[in-house]
Amino acid sequence: MAKTLELYNALKDKIGEEGTRVVIEAFDEVVDKGHGSLATKEDILKVESKLDSKIEKLDNKIDKVELSLRGEIEKSRAESKVEIEKVRSEMEKSKSELLRWMFIFWASQIGIIIALIKLLP
Repeated sequence: MAKTLELYNALKDKIGEEGTRVVIEAFDEVVDKGHGSLATKEDILKVESKLDSKIEKLDNKIDKVELSLRGEIEKSRAESKVEIEKVRSEMEKSKSELLRWMFIFWASQIGIIIALIKLLP
């Protein structure tokens, strides 16, 4: 109210009583209508507090997901190592079996060649 009186006195000499009354009524109307939508420091602090809380919750969720993903990655790596060892073992078995069959093939080829040489005059 004191501010309104100061405004009235300041404007009365410059724009007259009627003009001052219109300006002050318009000012009061704007203040009354806009007051519900104006944010106070307390409102801003409440919103900031809520945002901080939500950000903290999101950070916690991100940390949980990150830990879970790291665990899954480590599990996959361990499983991959086991699978790689299985494949290597199978390859070694195949290699030794292939060498065995190749030796048998070579021995039989040598036997056939020797037999052909002896049978031919």
